[in-house]
Amino acid sequence: MTSSLTTKTVKTGIEAGVATLTLNRPKEMNSLDADTARLIIDAVESFAADTDVRVLVVAGEGPVFSAGGDFNWVLTWPGMDAITRRVGSDALMGAVQAIYDFPKPSIARVHGAAVGGGIGLMLACDFAIAASSVRFGLTSARNGLLAGIAIPVLIQAVGPRVARQLLMHGGLFDSATALRVGLVDQVVEAEALDETVATLASELKRGAPSVQALVKKLITEVDALAHDSQAADLLGEHVAHQCVTEEALEGMSAFLEKRRPKWAL
Repeated sequence: MTSSLTTKTVKTGIEAGVATLTLNRPKEMNSLDADTARLIIDAVESFAADTDVRVLVVAGEGPVFSAGGDFNWVLTWPGMDAITRRVGSDALMGAVQAIYDFPKPSIARVHGAAVGGGIGLMLACDFAIAASSVRFGLTSARNGLLAGIAIPVLIQAVGPRVARQLLMHGGLFDSATALRVGLVDQVVEAEALDETVATLASELKRGAPSVQALVKKLITEVDALAHDSQAADLLGEHVAHQCVTEEALEGMSAFLEKRRPKWAL
């Protein structure tokens, strides 16, 4: 199945089970405002409900992945009431959360630059692959702002200590540093970026959808528990259930019969 949709600020498409969400504000460096954030949420929710979608790729049109929050929009906030400002802030947080909660594998295809909230979108994905030329930055402190939408996923990716360092320093850094501290999972030459993302997406389509969705759900739940009998009880229950599902029976049969399971596109 192949389909595509272009709006003023977001482009979406589906091909061979891979959905692509592309930020489409190249003149604004794919910066984020409330309208763009809501379109991201709508697209992600649509992809989540579409059984033909197996993997999500998040990308940016033009020279950069995303420059984060749109300053031209944020500069209008002083003229807004507190409720309206909070609605705008919640929309940005919601876009990151929607990608983080997406029940299928997701990949960030990062080129040019990823700054502030752009890093939040990137880290909301399960995998981040960056071109070697990308510049990264959590620069909000140098602009008198707080990169709030990036903080939860940043802490998860790099830990509290490095998160504090990056947020307080506010400077730009290269892909090698991003890889070293755990912001990205792989760095490749720019000309290999699309092929690398496509290869990973193809590999992810070999996994059982129900197991991938369960892994994303359970990792969050187990991480919040004490690592004692609570975690063991929760995991034991899901392991016992998963072993008798249709996908488990198909997967084991396929292995014994030396063939691919039906879901492996």
